[in-house]
Amino acid sequence: MEFVHAIRVIAEVARFESFTAAARELRLSTASVSRIVGELENDLGVRLLNRTTRRVQPTDVGLDFLRDSAGLVDEIESLRSQTRERHNSPRGLLRVSSVTGFGNECLAAAIPGFLERYPEVRISVDIDNRLVDMIEEHYDVSIRVGPLEDSALVAKKIYNQRMIFVATPEYCERFGEPKKLADLKHHRSISQINGEWGREHQFTYRKKLLTFKNPEDFVVSSPSAVRNAVLTGYGYALLGNYFATKDIANGRLVHLLKDYKPIDQPIFALMPHRRYMPAKARVFLDYLAEHFSEADAG
Repeated sequence: MEFVHAIRVIAEVARFESFTAAARELRLSTASVSRIVGELENDLGVRLLNRTTRRVQPTDVGLDFLRDSAGLVDEIESLRSQTRERHNSPRGLLRVSSVTGFGNECLAAAIPGFLERYPEVRISVDIDNRLVDMIEEHYDVSIRVGPLEDSALVAKKIYNQRMIFVATPEYCERFGEPKKLADLKHHRSISQINGEWGREHQFTYRKKLLTFKNPEDFVVSSPSAVRNAVLTGYGYALLGNYFATKDIANGRLVHLLKDYKPIDQPIFALMPHRRYMPAKARVFLDYLAEHFSEADAG
């Protein structure tokens, strides 16, 4: 087990390119981290890290060692978690990667309830639209939106996002409520576009599939910014149903063009394909599916 622990330590040093940052992440002293790495290098008889005054980087041998050992550590950690689950509550650090919009507005609000239920689990969430390599970067769970292409990952759908047209009652009173999709060209728009995402959305109307091109007069990249802007009464917007539900219920927003049914945008929680699923990851996915089921049904 000391050898496995040393592998985890050197992996964190390589990830942060710093003994100090790795020590902080592992909750060890910098001296302990340096000692563990030195003992591992002595045991193997090779230098795994190049140290400079500015940063630390793996040698070529170190890169090979980290790549080859990553799967071994994951298997051992998963087996340990699986065994513990039979007698103990899930525990340990759960590393999660999430797309920005869902992470900021939905996931962050859901996690406190999970930690209340499983107090021995700690969570670190990286919120970024970057497509991460779960195995190389040691993530337990990754949240992604839309169709999946990586068949090597295990996926569980946790939510169906639907993009709906909304505006404030004041805006509708002032400018009128659009009755069909073509009417929107005469209205002010607030659009969420992030890269290629959000430029087009599909709807069904009387069994016909229609494509709506998001206007680009007023564009922002996050759903919270869209919500804040549309609540000023400036114009209409396409907003994910999860972000709009409460405002519609309390009368702050009106759901427009209800006859146009949006195509679902499934949100998945992904895990590396491995023989043993850690208990902490399994219960986290179960919790997310439960937490978002009510909103999904809406």
